[in-house]
Amino acid sequence: MRTRPRPSASGFTRTATLALVALVATALVLVGPVRGAGEAAVRAAASAWKAAFADRPHPADAKRVLVVLSAPSLSDRVAARGTLPRPAVQRRWSGEAEAAQQLLLATLRERGVEIKREHSFTRTLNGFSALVDGRAVAELEQSSRVRGVYGVRVVYPASVASETLARPEFARGQGRRPEVSLPNLDGRGITIALLDTGVDLGHPYLGGRVHRGIDVVGGDALAVAEPKPDDPTSVESHGTRMAGIVAGAGGPAGLRGVAPGASILPIRVLGWQQTRERSFSLIGYGDQLLAGIERAVDPDGDGDVDDRARIALAPVVEPYASFADRPHPADAKRVLVVLSAPSLSDRVAARGALPSAKLQ
Repeated sequence: MRTRPRPSASGFTRTATLALVALVATALVLVGPVRGAGEAAVRAAASAWKAAFADRPHPADAKRVLVVLSAPSLSDRVAARGTLPRPAVQRRWSGEAEAAQQLLLATLRERGVEIKREHSFTRTLNGFSALVDGRAVAELEQSSRVRGVYGVRVVYPASVASETLARPEFARGQGRRPEVSLPNLDGRGITIALLDTGVDLGHPYLGGRVHRGIDVVGGDALAVAEPKPDDPTSVESHGTRMAGIVAGAGGPAGLRGVAPGASILPIRVLGWQQTRERSFSLIGYGDQLLAGIERAVDPDGDGDVDDRARIALAPVVEPYASFADRPHPADAKRVLVVLSAPSLSDRVAARGALPSAKLQ
């Protein structure tokens, strides 16, 4: 049987002093001030109480997390139903996911935990990101309304080194360069959401096939390629290159993208963001990537996904293998999400031979 430790004499003295202060303050409030002495005594009691506890320090361990709720998202409900309902029903389901978040935040607020959301998700998953301290994390993990709390990871542009492209297997005609395409299919009529840096809307290689975009990082109305804050000559280019690989046309020697008939919806989830070293780098965060996927399935943000992009391309990398504890958003019904992780065939091609069945 576990027994409680006996309090020390100093502990008894401290407790008795605080109890006496509280008793005197309460008595004076109930009786009422006598010639102004009561009010002064209350103030003195309050000061004594505050001096006894002192100001609590604010912890400096705030960190950015993703909070996933137990209540279903729009995509969860669509998956359970098996078909996409009317837009009005979709908007109601998105609204109910938002209401579940508001209820959780209100409950935490009553317990003295104030959380301000960075990004909110209701379509692909039901959750939000926020900057929280240790106490908030503990309260969230204990809540029955929360399915999980995950750390926000950094994501980077997916790039291939020039040394790799110079290798013989990447020569023209070897099937490894972006000029690869499907016969008689050019992507006409398909909108591809590109989750990347901003895009140069006036680039001649893109020929006006880029829609007005969405900027998750900076809130710009167009999601254009932005210059580096401390070096205006350095402009984001990764998103423009990816847009060219996907839907470019009219390049040198007839170079074209995989689907030159498709149109691009740029969603800026990577951008010039300040690092711990106070320098600017092209990076993004996991919650910004998820926010980009939310907008890919609901570009106008009205709560239904009837205007969703058919394909969401995210040419970014994150050390996924190192972090098993990450949220898995639902597949946003009828949207093909393409990431940069290699498939089995990609790895076999890179190896040049089929490995053992265990490795496959």
